[in-house]
Amino acid sequence: MKRVLVLVCVLAGYRSAQAGFTMTFSGDPHPGMHRETWTDSAIPARIRLIEVNLTSSEIAVYATPESSRGITTSEFAARKNAQLAINGDAFAVNGYVPRGLAMGASNPWSQTADDPTMAVFHFRRVGERTFADIIPPEAVITPADLPEGTEGVISGRPLLVRQSVAVAQFDCNDSSSMPCQLAPRTAIAVSPDGSTMWLAVVDGWQTGSVGVTCSQLAEFLVAHGAGMAMALDGGSSSTLFLDGDVISSPSDGVERTVANHLAFKYGQLPKGEMYGLVCKHSVMGCATDTTRHISGAQVFLDDSRMVTTDASASFDFAGVTPRLACVTVKKTGYLTTTQCRQVVTGEVTYNSVALWEGMDPPDAGVRKDAAVYPDATTAGDAQTGDGGNGYMDPGGGCCETGRGDPAAVPLLVVVALFLRRRRGTTAIGT
Repeated sequence: MKRVLVLVCVLAGYRSAQAGFTMTFSGDPHPGMHRETWTDSAIPARIRLIEVNLTSSEIAVYATPESSRGITTSEFAARKNAQLAINGDAFAVNGYVPRGLAMGASNPWSQTADDPTMAVFHFRRVGERTFADIIPPEAVITPADLPEGTEGVISGRPLLVRQSVAVAQFDCNDSSSMPCQLAPRTAIAVSPDGSTMWLAVVDGWQTGSVGVTCSQLAEFLVAHGAGMAMALDGGSSSTLFLDGDVISSPSDGVERTVANHLAFKYGQLPKGEMYGLVCKHSVMGCATDTTRHISGAQVFLDDSRMVTTDASASFDFAGVTPRLACVTVKKTGYLTTTQCRQVVTGEVTYNSVALWEGMDPPDAGVRKDAAVYPDATTAGDAQTGDGGNGYMDPGGGCCETGRGDPAAVPLLVVVALFLRRRRGTTAIGT
């Protein structure tokens, strides 16, 4: 049996080298989304490829939250009002539990964890764009290891591309991913700079397209510019949804319910608002204790906007794209402080900041990385520790430097709202 498997692997490598895919369709369904279809009549196989520009301010990426498990790819797209979606990780049918680590809406799934067999795709929005990366299987991680502000995670196996080179060897005995067999497949790839993403869905086990091996798909993705790539769940789960239709050809003839998904939405993203006070030593009771108001403080939002506090000590940024947004507050005689909160569509996010007297070190100031957090294409840059992501703290979204007062957050919402109403604001999120 082992000799047969070895022979299959050798033949798969030979066919991969000889494969000759030709583009038979090309189009741009939406700005920042490019669609192609590639076929190889010798296999035969058909690959549907979508290229997504992650630098677009009008493209949002979503991963399935645990509450939406076990629905079809098209259903998830409908819930997010997204034009584009694919299926996610392999899963246990009983309970729709993904095989690897999963996260949606910035919250990790229960009962999921990374292991040495799984690659991990993660993404986050920074300013007006999205960054994405794929962590290789050997770097086993926990949610706390992910970059600050991570919004979604999908796992999969095997890794197909590493550092812009197609993976050469696969475990032909892996009955889950069947890497050496011609089969339907779903895969995702990310460019070396994390700015471009590719979604590939291969039709298989049917007339006109029997599928591809992992080697063939890896070489195909490298040819298109992939820096890192990994396979998601294949077989009858492989699904590509675009503009109201499943444009792939599921091997079962019908769309399958799966554990999780990735969706992409193009269009004007509904904004949120960030409001807060700048207070001396603590935000507790600062709304009414004007003796602790700090005027003349410069408040920098990480999208390059800046306001200076007046006697009310308040700052207010409207039109903030939903994401983990950070403000940096500076005033002569006080330590510069950076603090972050997760901004939600259509809501006011309160992010009051306490300052303490002191002198900044020579390199203190507005965070130079506030607008851009480029990921490496390996796991070596994965941040460790909670970092204020909210994985250990239900309040979430806090990444302060300097001293703060976390216990004041619940009361802060009340006092900040009180002050807003004194300023003439009578409703939240309008």
